[in-house]
Amino acid sequence: MIRHYFKTTIQYFRHHKMFAFINIMGFAVGLCICFFALLYIQFENSYDTQNIQADNIYRLVTDVQSDKGIAYESSAGPMGPAIAQSFPEVKSVTRIFLDNLIIQNSNSNFAEETIAYADASLFDVFTIPLLEGNLHSALDAPYCLVLSTTAAKKYFGSEEALGKTLLLDGKFPARVTGIMKDMPLNAQFRVDIFVSMPTLLSEWNQNLAQNWNRFGFYTYLLLPENYDAAKLSAKLPAFIQSHITDNTRKYTLSLEPLKWVYLNGKPRGSRTGTAVTGNANNIYIFSLVSLFILIISSFNFINLSTAHSLKRARETALRKVIGASKQQLVLQFFSEAFFLSGIAYLLAIVMCILLLPLFNQVMGKVISSGIFNNIAQLGWMLLIALVNALLAAVYPAILQAKIRIAENLKGHGSHSLKNITLRKTLVISQLSIAIILVVATLVVNNQLNYMRNIDLGFTKDHFLTIDFHFDSLVINREATVRQELLSIPGIKTASIGSTIPGKTSRKLTASIENNLGTMLAADWDMYAIDNYYIQQYQIPIIAGRNFSAYTGSDTTEAMLINEAAAKTLGYIHPSDALGKKFTQKGSNGTIIGVVKDFHFQSFQQPIQPLVFKLAPWFHTFISLSVTSADMQGTIAQIENKWKQLVPGLPLIYDFSDDAYNTLYKSEDKFHTLFIILSSVAIFLSCLGLYGLSAFTTIQRKKEIGIRKIIGATVANMVYTLGKDFLWLILIAILIASPLAWLLMHQWLQHNYAYRITINASIFLQSAAIILIITIGTIAFHIIHAASANPVNNLKTE
Repeated sequence: MIRHYFKTTIQYFRHHKMFAFINIMGFAVGLCICFFALLYIQFENSYDTQNIQADNIYRLVTDVQSDKGIAYESSAGPMGPAIAQSFPEVKSVTRIFLDNLIIQNSNSNFAEETIAYADASLFDVFTIPLLEGNLHSALDAPYCLVLSTTAAKKYFGSEEALGKTLLLDGKFPARVTGIMKDMPLNAQFRVDIFVSMPTLLSEWNQNLAQNWNRFGFYTYLLLPENYDAAKLSAKLPAFIQSHITDNTRKYTLSLEPLKWVYLNGKPRGSRTGTAVTGNANNIYIFSLVSLFILIISSFNFINLSTAHSLKRARETALRKVIGASKQQLVLQFFSEAFFLSGIAYLLAIVMCILLLPLFNQVMGKVISSGIFNNIAQLGWMLLIALVNALLAAVYPAILQAKIRIAENLKGHGSHSLKNITLRKTLVISQLSIAIILVVATLVVNNQLNYMRNIDLGFTKDHFLTIDFHFDSLVINREATVRQELLSIPGIKTASIGSTIPGKTSRKLTASIENNLGTMLAADWDMYAIDNYYIQQYQIPIIAGRNFSAYTGSDTTEAMLINEAAAKTLGYIHPSDALGKKFTQKGSNGTIIGVVKDFHFQSFQQPIQPLVFKLAPWFHTFISLSVTSADMQGTIAQIENKWKQLVPGLPLIYDFSDDAYNTLYKSEDKFHTLFIILSSVAIFLSCLGLYGLSAFTTIQRKKEIGIRKIIGATVANMVYTLGKDFLWLILIAILIASPLAWLLMHQWLQHNYAYRITINASIFLQSAAIILIITIGTIAFHIIHAASANPVNNLKTE
């Protein structure tokens, strides 16, 4: 019997190829999207789970509250060791400090690497397999390095790396004391090189080891198994009060579970950025959109299966006449639905294999190296396919088995109001989802364009920036270095500073006079710059003056602030801040100028207070405005000049607009993702409408023939037969528009301090896109049928 059902199913679909293709292709696409959604969700929720003791590891963070709000910081250098000494219940403490260093094996083999300074206890807390070297001593002395297998191969090829030497920033030799396995992609901090913490705290910056106000360290505590972290948290307020006595600010220490941090923890910065952070909202959005697409594809499958059961009324009646039972009829419908779903499932697997590299590229990381490494996701796909087949088969099977033979032989068996209403409801639902996604895509696109085209308040184009890593040969000869670089044809201006817009900046800890005459503690972002920086980046000064090379006191006694800082200090007019006092590390000075606010950070947060100081010991970036049309030739000249100015230090350069555009990286991925998903949703909706419109024209071909004989034009018939679909589209637009506005309004409010307004034009554009595409899809079949010879349409089977 099963063999008979299979043979009949094959024979039926051979005669209805379009119906089979639309059902299989549409549902396969939905299953493919579902697979990638499950893959992404699983990957994002797997961060840091590779650590054997992940459930017992907590990140120590600091909230610094003042009368102007809360600054979300990481932790200071001495906090970790002090906690380990004060609380015996803490099994181990380790610190991570992210930075960039130039790693060099030879004059031709070098790169700027994101590294991490780490305590020797790193391997006690985290599961990072060490392939060579001693776990307990690999990072216990200055100038020790642990390389990943990738880094070892990069700098030493097939040679033995252990015990070899690498040069840090062109002048500090460091010994390789360990080789570790490459860290997994789903780790909140992932580097290829660990540098021993004593290198930073004992050799390069001893002040960090004792300064309780210099943040930037990621401190992790390992607690005993099944220990209640709330007990330790309750002791932290007294602990921090005993070490920091600052009446102007409140310091709150918190413990964040390691596996919770990636998706839910706030970004807490350092000089070179933050550990990797995810976004739980992106997971929800991606999951929701993928579910929408799966629903559309499933609705298509169910809708077409239900609609196509109309054409089988006579077939069902004849089967009953020759003795087929209700059970046999039901099984026939079920076998066909499961056959289609099975083919769609197999096709979806092929699609997943082909599209996996593109998916990894869009996500910006290798989510999976092969789909068969994800058996659970394939299992979920199979379950969805089976459930979908069941839903698609149950209604037409039961309906056709119940209807009387006489009705079916007339071909009217399934023309019930209930059947028609179901199909219309499904069409409206899938069109509504498509419209929501189109609106979302336009909103994301407009927001991205807004951020790219808004006046940033400074000039960033055509700047080549060199990171010289605080090299003393530059800092001690800044005027000479600047003049030598300006002597290169094609370089118009040059300036030196601690950072550039788009990159993270240092913090200034100082006291500044506010509008009440009291000294306000300010822990603000600071740009350490030279006299030429403001002019080169064309940052407008709206009150006071710029730093001057002719005013010697500017070096220690002058400060510039931005408008946001002036407002935070309580000054209504920027000029009111001029001449106000500040105190920093025992030295006194005054505010000499106020610059117009500019976007030196992401659009996701309001412009923060910012100060400018002449502090050359913090300088690390040279900015060059290049006007030459021969960029490669100019860069070659810069490289030659650099070898003369700073021998031994490789030239590491970037372009300022590229650096700033990295702030949009997540938005770019989000935009690309929405375009892809919206296109898929529209494609699936049109695929379903294509099938239904084809089926409708077939069902009404006699009506079309009669109308044409009595003089109806093709345009009249397109209107008459297409108006039902037009009403469905209009209803979908009315349903989807307010939902789309609500969803995207919340998204903008939650993510961006500077954002677009969702206006009516976005909905008009979305409606126009859907109308044009869907009407074109429907009209294709109607015009084809209306143009046919009416005699052929009036023939009876």
